Amino acid sequence: MRIGIIGLPSAGKTTLFDLLCVAGGGHVSQHGTHEPTIVVVKVPDARLDRIASIFKAKNVTPSTLEFVDFVALTRGAASGGGLGSRYLTQMRQVDALLHVLRDFEEPGIAHVEGKVDAARDAVLVNTELLLADLDTVEKRLGRLEADLKKMKKEEEAVKELELLRRCRNWLMEEKPIRDLPLSDDQVKLLRGFALLTAKPMLLLLNISEGTLGKPNSVQERLQRALGGAAVAAITLCLKTELEVAQLPGEDAEVFRKDLGLQADGFVEVLKACNHLLGLITFYTGEGGVETRAWSLPVGATALKAAATIHSDLERGFIRVEVISGKELEAAGSMAAARKKGTLRVEGRDYVVADGDVILVRFNV
Repeated sequence: MRIGIIGLPSAGKTTLFDLLCVAGGGHVSQHGTHEPTIVVVKVPDARLDRIASIFKAKNVTPSTLEFVDFVALTRGAASGGGLGSRYLTQMRQVDALLHVLRDFEEPGIAHVEGKVDAARDAVLVNTELLLADLDTVEKRLGRLEADLKKMKKEEEAVKELELLRRCRNWLMEEKPIRDLPLSDDQVKLLRGFALLTAKPMLLLLNISEGTLGKPNSVQERLQRALGGAAVAAITLCLKTELEVAQLPGEDAEVFRKDLGLQADGFVEVLKACNHLLGLITFYTGEGGVETRAWSLPVGATALKAAATIHSDLERGFIRVEVISGKELEAAGSMAAARKKGTLRVEGRDYVVADGDVILVRFNV
């Protein structure tokens, strides 16, 4: 899964990216001078470690998330002006957006809008995304309407026309597509347009160290301004989180306690992204060679899990043997679980649960 990091200049995007690199042991890549920077982050997983110890695995492979750091957006980006406008098309290729919002004063760093106001910035960027989507929808509508005048009105084309008109009206009311009630078929039809406001969004409020642990009314304003389906918000002091991430483990824990930090900010970001994307984790590993964590959408079947591991497993799928991670830990081994009867046999339509350990049986 790919998460795009967006925001105005000097909001803390680079600090977040550095945190992901340092804390996540990420592999960083950049394809070309003018391309966004990408980091693939390993997701910390205590369950994976425990399951790997049961399997006595030689290799342990965590699940990963990919973060794409885009150039900062500015007012007018949707119409081709300002920073970040050339990256709007690339932003369409991510699965979710992570919007970093500045909520700290720094005398040496001017705010591009003149004054620090995170709620205003959230609306500003959201407006640019809305305008970019409106442009996409209107262009497609223009082509579709012209085509329908020349040819027979096919049912699918008429359905698309009606849906895009709904989308245009919705966007003109300054509402994101993620909040538009849609059927499964309509969601599938819109997927090809990769509309920016249809994507889940995580709002990361970047505060100063001096406001840690204090009430923050900005988050309430964010919820009023942008709250809705598939939008979540977290609050972090990214500068402090990066400093802590660079300390040895014991020193980091002491520093966290002194600051009153209840959780690891890096982990909080990953948890929020997984939740926003609707992902669960399942595990494979019998045989002692590799124990691995895999991400899967909530509600996905055993057949989809098999396809996630390898397309050959999907094609030759017979069944899966399934046990929850807790049941495996209680049994101590797969062999003991078989004897206890906690290792189950399931078919292709079995809905995978978070924490399941799966063995796929298939024809070669």
